[in-house]
Amino acid sequence: MTSRGYDPIVLAAATEKVVVDGTRRKYVQLGRPLRFYGGTTSATEVGCNLRCKFCFSDKPVWKPKKTGKFYSPQEVFDGLARSARKHGHKIISASASEGTIGREHLMQLLDLVEDSEFVYVLETNGMILGNDPNYVSALSKYNRLHVRVSIKGDNPEQYHELTGADQDSYELPYIALKNLIAAEVSCNACLMASFSDDDGIQKVKQKLYDIHPGILKSLEIEKITLFPKVVQRLAENKLHPSKVRKISRK
Repeated sequence: MTSRGYDPIVLAAATEKVVVDGTRRKYVQLGRPLRFYGGTTSATEVGCNLRCKFCFSDKPVWKPKKTGKFYSPQEVFDGLARSARKHGHKIISASASEGTIGREHLMQLLDLVEDSEFVYVLETNGMILGNDPNYVSALSKYNRLHVRVSIKGDNPEQYHELTGADQDSYELPYIALKNLIAAEVSCNACLMASFSDDDGIQKVKQKLYDIHPGILKSLEIEKITLFPKVVQRLAENKLHPSKVRKISRK
């Protein structure tokens, strides 16, 4: 297939040069309470290898050179642990960008989590893990890790429309899930379905069932939240979601 967009693996390598310095990675902040998973503490990473037109993140994705500061794995863990203990959370994570960028930084962070009372949720679009089975193998030694793989759209064409990426890379999250399950890494799938109809959602479910039937039990069907920046970005790209989540005022 002729390339119709950028390569997320190439973009990941270019982004890493901006947001990773040795074992340090850029973050905006190191711990804030969120309602997800029944209560979690999350840091805000900088740097992503997709350019989703519905993305809630702003400067961490679109302006990584001018955003955030470099932190060591120990500094990130300390910030997360401090906030999590304050709020009584057992789950910690990082979000707003791509969690697998900066492999050595992540591994050292997970080493620290492994010796703690926390579980780390690795938020990823699955591109890097689908492209690099050795990365998945390296993750298999961690018992206090859960990987959440986000699938962007229900087919290659829709994925390209929503992200601008080459259609061929649509399969990488599915490969990542297959590799994670084979390596016995705790994981689940999440489908961004705001632009999908019931038939499209069912096709994704069938693809996941073919990988492992049990993964459907933990499948998340995600809808975008219409934050002002998201509304603006959707309008600029003439995208019209059929399913949205209202902004919580709590």
